Amino acid sequence: MEASVFGHPPDPTVADGGKLFSPLTLRNVILKNRIIRAATYEGMADADGVPGEALVPLYRHLAAGGAGAIITGFVYISQAGRAMQPRQGGIDNPEKTAAWQKIVAQVKSSAPDVRLFMQLAHAGRQTRQVVTGLPVYGASSRRCTYFRQKTTMLSGQAIESIIEDFARAAGRAQAAGFDGIQLHAAHGYLIHQFLSPWTNTRRDRWGDPTLSLEKTVSAVKAACGDHYPVLVKLSAADDNTPGIRIEDTIKTVKCLEPLGIDAVEISYGTMEYALNIIRGACPVDLVLRINPLFNKIPRLLRGIWKALRGDAYKARFYPFEEQYNAKAAVRIKQNTTLPVITVGGIRSLRGMTDCLVRDGMDAVSLCRPLICEPDLPLKLQTGIALHSACTNCNRCTIYCDSPHPLRCYRNERGNSDENYR
Repeated sequence: MEASVFGHPPDPTVADGGKLFSPLTLRNVILKNRIIRAATYEGMADADGVPGEALVPLYRHLAAGGAGAIITGFVYISQAGRAMQPRQGGIDNPEKTAAWQKIVAQVKSSAPDVRLFMQLAHAGRQTRQVVTGLPVYGASSRRCTYFRQKTTMLSGQAIESIIEDFARAAGRAQAAGFDGIQLHAAHGYLIHQFLSPWTNTRRDRWGDPTLSLEKTVSAVKAACGDHYPVLVKLSAADDNTPGIRIEDTIKTVKCLEPLGIDAVEISYGTMEYALNIIRGACPVDLVLRINPLFNKIPRLLRGIWKALRGDAYKARFYPFEEQYNAKAAVRIKQNTTLPVITVGGIRSLRGMTDCLVRDGMDAVSLCRPLICEPDLPLKLQTGIALHSACTNCNRCTIYCDSPHPLRCYRNERGNSDENYR
């Protein structure tokens, strides 16, 4: 990479990260380096979930910026499975396949060496009927305390149908030219709901926590072929009691070993404690103004709520620390033969190198740092930067619940820490 891209020469005293920028050979795909753009909601689809052309420059910038692989924001596999976010992309019909195909072709034309993965998701109970136009279903009838939506337990037949929806969606992603898919089994979405004893209280065969995930992986492999790359995203643990604990996730990963997946990505939590997934500032005023679960509250009542409940609300969330999922990922890596990717709070060249060399991770994935600086990998590799400029203000996170497309708010006037803690 020529130094002129950044306007000044790289610092020759800074190492290039060694292993970080070496290729990663997975079971069915090779990544040019070990920095992955984690699935990040983009808000660039229309109201019907058809992806927009704005995704092309976004992915091109990420590819030119040095990411070895790009995972899309979560893409819904069926209308019933779409999330609350108003401009979420879908892959539930052939029209959307064609739209994704145009996007992939344009990105690949300028960046043939980057690997593109589509993250497939079903929201389960973590959505709203006013959004889907359909009843909300989950692994059980336990409703989510965040969405407060009446939830109906899925029948066995409906579960089988959703598994086929995942398989058909994976086939469409493959037809669109994606190099692989990632199954979203984390963050409280439907597959997570089967994995967790908090939400899976079933007494039929689907009470087996890993069965739906195993059946989904097998159905995807049957639809796309055994050599089509499949990643799985898991929450190492969550905040509910009873909930998923690290020992449960180790068992889940061991169940995945014989199924031929390429890697597991280790995250944390559910939407019931959303900012424990993405840690950092808790911009309460912005949440009350933007989030559709809160912004219908009259302003006077918002002020009362903030005065009486604001501190208790923020106290539910963990403080930010760098590499906050690394310890859990290490334990999982020690107990599996599968490649392990860690995500969460990874901000520096030193931190990334520690994850790979000290902790034995196979790759790292980044979300907010690549919103802030799509070219961060190249800056790190050339020695122009040692640390992400992301301040973890989480304004980008809160704006995901609005019609606004993804962008960084770091340099917005008045955007000081005091405004959103």
